[in-house]
Amino acid sequence: MTTRSGTRDESIVRYDDRLPARGRALLPAIAAGAAAGLLVFYLARLLLERTPIVLDSSPAVPLGSAAPARTRG
Repeated sequence: MTTRSGTRDESIVRYDDRLPARGRALLPAIAAGAAAGLLVFYLARLLLERTPIVLDSSPAVPLGSAAPARTRG
């Protein structure tokens, strides 16, 4: 028989009739966790090894040595 406390049914609130998870049942979850971990590791390594984008504040060609603009004629 179920006990009522207020508006809740105690049999619904207390649901702990599950069997403990065994090794074979946990294998898919362990494999998915390992795959997610490897993916995150690969992406982090890829981002850390890429060439950083650093803008150089000095101009590529000094201002006085630039070639004059071409004109028609």
